[in-house]
Amino acid sequence: MDRELPAEVIRRSKIKKFATAAAVAAFLLVCYLVLQALITPSLKRSKIRTSVAERGMIEATVSASGVVVPEFEQIITSPISSTIEKILLRSGDSVKADQSILQLNQEQLQLSYEKLIDELKVQKNRKKQLSLDTEKKQIDLKSSHEIKKLQTQFVQSQYDRAKRLNEIGGATSEELERAALNLDITRRELNQLASQIENQETSLQVALEGLDLQISIQENRINEIRRQIALAEGRAGRDGIITFVNENIGSPVSSGDIIARVADLSSFKIEASISDIHADKLKPGGLVKVRIGDVNLSGRISSIRPAVQNGIMTFMVVLDNKSDKVLRPNIRADIFVVTSYKDNVIRVENGSFYDGLVDQEVYIVRGDRAIRKIVDIGVANFDYVEIQGDIAEGDEVIISEMKKYRHMDEVEIEND
Repeated sequence: MDRELPAEVIRRSKIKKFATAAAVAAFLLVCYLVLQALITPSLKRSKIRTSVAERGMIEATVSASGVVVPEFEQIITSPISSTIEKILLRSGDSVKADQSILQLNQEQLQLSYEKLIDELKVQKNRKKQLSLDTEKKQIDLKSSHEIKKLQTQFVQSQYDRAKRLNEIGGATSEELERAALNLDITRRELNQLASQIENQETSLQVALEGLDLQISIQENRINEIRRQIALAEGRAGRDGIITFVNENIGSPVSSGDIIARVADLSSFKIEASISDIHADKLKPGGLVKVRIGDVNLSGRISSIRPAVQNGIMTFMVVLDNKSDKVLRPNIRADIFVVTSYKDNVIRVENGSFYDGLVDQEVYIVRGDRAIRKIVDIGVANFDYVEIQGDIAEGDEVIISEMKKYRHMDEVEIEND
C-alpha cells in the first residue's frame, strides 16, 4: 500500500525543479547575449533614411494645431423673436452683396412700424397746431402792444401839456399829478405786454423743442424697426459662399440666434490652439510656420485670446499668402510658432531617430557600416535638428529609428 510523501520532501522537490528551470533560462539568456555580441547585425540600405549634416540656420519652434477658416465671415443673426418663413438660398450657394438668403415672419414688425408711423403723424400735427395757436396769440399780443404804445404816446403828450400849463399857471398840481399817474400806468401796461410777448415766445420755443425731441425719438424707433425689417430678410453683407443657413421653415428663432453664415472664400486665416504652458512664447506679430500636407506657408500671429479653456490657448494667424490654392475651409494644419533661431549650426533633417532627448545616440554611415556616436541635441523644429558633438559637416546621419541597435557600436549595412 502506497504511503503519502512527507511535506518536506515535496517542498524540496519543487525547489529543485524551480532552480533547474531558472538555471536553464539564465544559460539561454547568456548564450543569446554572447551571440548578439559576436554577431554584427545588419540592415537593408532601402530600410533606412539618411540626411547629410550641413551648416545653416535653424529656428526653434513650439508646435500647435490649427484649422483653416475664412478671413472674412458674416454671421447673420435674427433681429427679433420670430419664425422662419421662406428659404431663398441654401448652404453651398453663392450669394451677392445685399441679396436675401431667407426671410423671417415680419407681421409683428409691420404692425409696430405702422403704429409708430401713426404716432409720428400725431406728434407732427400737434407741433403744427401748437405753432399755429401760438402764432395767433402772438399776433393778438403784438397788436395789443402796438395799440398800447400809441396810447402811451397819447398819455405822454397829455402829461407834457399839463406840465407846460402848470408852469404858466394854467393847470393845477393835481391835474399834473393825475397826468403823471396815467403816464406811469400806461407805461407799465406797455412793458407788461412786451414781457408777455417775450415769455410766450420762450414758452413756444421750449414746447417746440420738447415736441422735436419726442419726434426725434419716434423717428429713431421707426428707423430701428426699418433696420429690423431689413435684417429679417437675411441679406448678405458681401459676395461669398453660404456656409450655413437654418432651413427649418416654420421653426421659431429668438433674437440673436444665428440664422445664416456667409464666408468670403477668396482669402483665409488660421485659428490655432496651443498648450498654455507656451503662453509666454506667444506675442502679436510673432513669426509662424504653417504646414498643410506637403505645402509650407508662413504668417504672423495677429491676435491672442486671453481666455484659457482646459489648458488650451487660442490665437489667430494671418498668412502672407491668404489665397494659396491649398487653403480650404476647416482643413487641419500643423502650426509651428518660431520662438528663436540660431545661425551657422550643424543640422540634419528631422526624423524618427529624434526622440526629444538632449543627449542621444545617432549612427553615422561609413561605407557599409553604421557607427554609433553620442551627441547633444540643440535647437529642433519640424524640419531640422541641430546636432552638437562628434559630427562634422558632410557626415551622412541615419535619421530612421534605430532603437533596436542601441547596444551595438556598429551595424552592417547591406545593399539591396
